[in-house]
Amino acid sequence: MKITVAKEPLLHVVTAIGGIVPAKSTMPVLYNILIEAQDGPDGFLKMAGTDLDISLSYRMKATIEKPGAITIPAKKFGEIVRVLPNSPITIEQTGERVKIDCEKSSIVLPGLPKSDFPTFPEKTFEGAFKVSNEVMRKLVLHSSYSAGRDEDRQILKGVLWEIGKEELSMISTNGHRLAKMTVKESLGVSESMNVVIPPKALEQVDRLCSEDGELEVVIDRNHIGIRENDVVIFSRLIEGTYPNYEQVIPFYNNKIAILDSQKLSDALRRMLTLANTVTHRIRLLFKEKQLKVSVSTEEVGEGEDLLEAEYQDEELEIFFNGNYLLEMLKYVESEQVKICMESAESGILVVPAEESENERYLGVIMPLKVTDR
Repeated sequence: MKITVAKEPLLHVVTAIGGIVPAKSTMPVLYNILIEAQDGPDGFLKMAGTDLDISLSYRMKATIEKPGAITIPAKKFGEIVRVLPNSPITIEQTGERVKIDCEKSSIVLPGLPKSDFPTFPEKTFEGAFKVSNEVMRKLVLHSSYSAGRDEDRQILKGVLWEIGKEELSMISTNGHRLAKMTVKESLGVSESMNVVIPPKALEQVDRLCSEDGELEVVIDRNHIGIRENDVVIFSRLIEGTYPNYEQVIPFYNNKIAILDSQKLSDALRRMLTLANTVTHRIRLLFKEKQLKVSVSTEEVGEGEDLLEAEYQDEELEIFFNGNYLLEMLKYVESEQVKICMESAESGILVVPAEESENERYLGVIMPLKVTDR
C-alpha cells in the first residue's frame, strides 16, 4: 500500500476514530486503526476503528499509488499526524511496518494485518429513515451530557431516543440529574420506537457529519446504523428497560423563579472556584425579588453573589451540585431561565423562560442532602 493524502482531513478522521478506540483491551488490534486503500476509477482510502460495541468507518479522497491494507496504533498515529507540517502526507506499507513521510519528516510505525481486525456488522440501509444533522445535533448536545458515567446500572450510561411519528426526544439521567430535548419532526416512520444508545456513538455524529446534511438511520433489535455519504457508524444498543423518567420530572412545582441565564451562569462559575471539589456544593437562597448564590468551604474560602429574580414565594434555601446547574444552563437557549421548585428536599425543574413551538428543553436536578454538605 502506498497513498498520499492531505493533512487536515486525515487529522479530522484520525481524531474522531481515536475517540472510540478502547483504553484497555485484551485484543491488541483494537488499539489500531485500519487503513485500507483501493485503486481503480472509484479508488478511495478507507479508515476504520472499533471497540466491538461501536464501529466507525470513513471513506476519503486520496492519491492511491498502490492498494493494500494494514492496521497501525491509532493513538500514536494521531499524535504524529497532529504535529506534522501542513503538507501532503505519504503513507507506505512495507511488510508489517508503515512509513509516514511529510516534507522532510519520516516516521515508521509497527502494524498488524487487516486479517486481525474485527469485521463490521453486515447492515443494509434499505428502508432507512432520514433525519437532518441539525436536528440530530440538537437532540444529542442537549441531552447526552447528563448520562451516567460510573453507575452500576448499564442502562443509565445510555441515551434514550424516543422516535415518534411527529416528534423526536432524547433523554439521559444519572439518577441525580436529568436532561430531555424534544424536537417536532416528522420522519415518516410507520410506528414509534424507543432505543438506548451509548453516548460515545452519538458523539461521532457531531464530530464527523456535515453541518447541514441529512443522516440515514437504520435500527434493528441489537444495533443502530447511522450513515452520511462516506461516514458509517454502527453501534450496539444498550439492552434493558429504561426507567420511567416521566415520574421524576416535577411538572407541578409551584414556586417559580425567573432569572437572567447569563448572570446566573457567571455567578455559579465564581462560586464554584471556592466549592468542594467532590460535591461542588452551592447554596441557593431564594427571597422576594432576589437570589443569593453562595458557598462556604472549610480551608478554601467563602463567597456570595446577589442576583435579581422574579420570585414572589416564601424564602427557600436549596443546596445543589453547582456544576450540574451550570452545565444545564449552557443549553437554555433564552435570555432568561425559569427554575421551578417545591421544597429544599425535592428536585427542581429548569426550563427556558421563552420556549419555541417546535423545541422543548428541560432539566431536572436533585438537591444535595444535608449529609452532603
